[in-house]
Amino acid sequence: MNEVSLTARKREGTGKKIAKAFRREGRLPAVIYGGGEEPTPLTLDHREFETFLRKHRGESVVINLEVEGGEAKKALLRDIQRDYIKNSVIHADFQQILMTDRITTTVSLVLTGDPVGVKRDGGVLEQALREVEIQCLASEIPEHLEVDVADMIIGETLHISDLTFENVDITTDGGVSVVSVLAPMAEEVVEEEEEGLEQEEPEIIGRGQDDEEEAEEEAE
Repeated sequence: MNEVSLTARKREGTGKKIAKAFRREGRLPAVIYGGGEEPTPLTLDHREFETFLRKHRGESVVINLEVEGGEAKKALLRDIQRDYIKNSVIHADFQQILMTDRITTTVSLVLTGDPVGVKRDGGVLEQALREVEIQCLASEIPEHLEVDVADMIIGETLHISDLTFENVDITTDGGVSVVSVLAPMAEEVVEEEEEGLEQEEPEIIGRGQDDEEEAEEEAE
């Protein structure tokens, strides 16, 4: 399990004007809810939060929210809102958790190994699913899940139902495809088609010179 810390301050007041004022000061409006407590409005350091997002993109991490003047809270980042024009983060939602809670979250899938069907037979590896929903104890949330594809041959597909992980239950539908090894494109067929196109000559539509002369004599 990966765990990081972020500093936060309790936020007084809500509304668009107040939120804009905080953002002008380099603060990011946020809220933390859950844990049997009332939702608490917060602000974070905007740069610190953006750095966190870049560094842990695609990872599932437990966040230690260190709230000034209060107790630190364990939380998961549940949602972020972005400005649809600038694409900058304008709000963040956190869910407070206990490390003994059994929670549902999403983690990324990372492929490992070189498939036999690719390195030996020239196939193409295609990953159809990059994230999966899981249930586990908060203390056992993995940063990501690794899927070994080394033994995959051409024409083989791994589904969610083929995957098992210790201390983690996958809740994504078992019939969903995760990764496949596809057959290579038949180069010979492509080359033959290209050669056929080069050899074809455009058909000339029209009358020949002899036909034109006969037409002139008839006209006279």
